[in-house]
Amino acid sequence: MLISKAISIKNAVKSDASYTRWVLLVVLSLIWGSSFILIKKGLTGFGYYEAATIRLMSAGLVFLPFAVRNVRKIPREKWGLIVVVSLLGMFIPAYLFCMAQLNVQSAVAAMLNSLTPIFTFLFSVFIFRLAYKINQIIGLILGLASATLLALEHAQGAVSLNMHAGLIVLATIGYGYNINLVKQYLAGIPAFVLSTVTVSLAGVLAFFTSFLPNIDGFIKPDFPWMPLAALVILGVMGTAIAQLLSYKLINMTSALFVSSITFIIPIVALLWGVLDGETFGWMHALGITGILGAVFLIRRDKE
Repeated sequence: MLISKAISIKNAVKSDASYTRWVLLVVLSLIWGSSFILIKKGLTGFGYYEAATIRLMSAGLVFLPFAVRNVRKIPREKWGLIVVVSLLGMFIPAYLFCMAQLNVQSAVAAMLNSLTPIFTFLFSVFIFRLAYKINQIIGLILGLASATLLALEHAQGAVSLNMHAGLIVLATIGYGYNINLVKQYLAGIPAFVLSTVTVSLAGVLAFFTSFLPNIDGFIKPDFPWMPLAALVILGVMGTAIAQLLSYKLINMTSALFVSSITFIIPIVALLWGVLDGETFGWMHALGITGILGAVFLIRRDKE
């Protein structure tokens, strides 16, 4: 009787945890999938350098009061990794994406961002020596193909890759390595502690290295309030809150599963396009179905 009850409780807890993972996956996909249009709006009033700086400072400012209290909870030997995670996961990609989207279509940016699981997988296998199953490899291939299909159809065959696209590839390489670092070496640090400290660190770096030395560039005659609002929302939601949720998800599941969020991002970007008057065809539906199937295959890691 007691054994049966214990098993029942264990199954219920496992079911709740699985449900939470999928909720976090969907929420993060919505937040990060909306980042492209927010970047686009922000760049209408600011240069890429200023836009990325405002994003990072907004995120850092929100979490700074919590970071001041949580900084002592970071083990001294982990601080080198904390700096690397802050740079690879937030600081450097923020500037790379803003610079790239000056010359790269949103559809292409969303598709290129889907390279993150590929690099996550490669780093996991060849550097961190983790084993993966054949279904996960199939899921990676299916997800990348489906994301590419969405980008090509969304752009109606007018996709053009240029040198700036390489900046997004660099960002995804950083994301892939960063996710593995967090999973392998920082999983013992609570998600709230880790996110508040790393996000605040990125914001402080942006303030001292980008804002103060170029403060005149942020002062404009007709101040662009709407672009500023877009960047602040991007910083608070797309960086601060999103990092908190992603660290929590990394602790709950695998690095590869977390990176599979980038397969869903093109779906959200596509939906923003539909709301903006763009068409939705059967190829879009096919691409979305393929991406959802890819996430299902990748998730079956049995960790």
